Amino acid sequence: MRLIKRQTTNLRSIAGKGVQYDIDDQVIVDSERALLVPKGATSERPSESGIATAQTEGQLRYNTSTEQFEAYQNGSWRNIRFKEPNRDPGIVQQTLTGADATNIIFGKLANNTLFAPSQEKHILVFVENVFQIATTNYTIIQNPPASDLGGEIDVTTATQGTEYKITTVGTTDFTLLGAASNAVDTVFSMNNVAPTGTGQVRATGHYLRFTSPPPFGKDITVLHNFDK
Repeated sequence: MRLIKRQTTNLRSIAGKGVQYDIDDQVIVDSERALLVPKGATSERPSESGIATAQTEGQLRYNTSTEQFEAYQNGSWRNIRFKEPNRDPGIVQQTLTGADATNIIFGKLANNTLFAPSQEKHILVFVENVFQIATTNYTIIQNPPASDLGGEIDVTTATQGTEYKITTVGTTDFTLLGAASNAVDTVFSMNNVAPTGTGQVRATGHYLRFTSPPPFGKDITVLHNFDK
């Protein structure tokens, strides 16, 4: 009597192509084409809100929110990095102006990719030619509150279709521009009504928040994409 030395999903032949499990405890995917792994949004990861499946060390999936392969490793989801040292657009240099010895918010950050830096240390920041220390001299903040100074523009210069956060209401009726209310810190998308009044807004996104205002007239240089 011959022993069966492997199992396979091929219903026609034990030696045919398919997903095979052999006597050496190996799982073999025998194909010249491709392996399609599970894919879904960040919110659809195992153990996310409403998802009953437990997250387990070694899980692999494709994240359609970040467009990255990811694995559950050492207690957290981590992107699987490729060997290429840089992906388009590579290192990006951004110059921010408007230092007046009062403002602490500068941006928004434009790294020319879909993804903002995940940590302060993933960018390099200089005030003129002075290197700034991550988390000591600056942090990265998304949609800064209206109480922080810097990055605001007059509502009359706002662009249709752009998402903004109200920083100053003034005489502007923001409900005519697409906002749910005239409350400070309300986020809204600018409609096609011509904005009027003395209100101010700040485009939504990621910004630098300095622990102390940069000196008057000094440009701020940001080098992006060291984490890409």
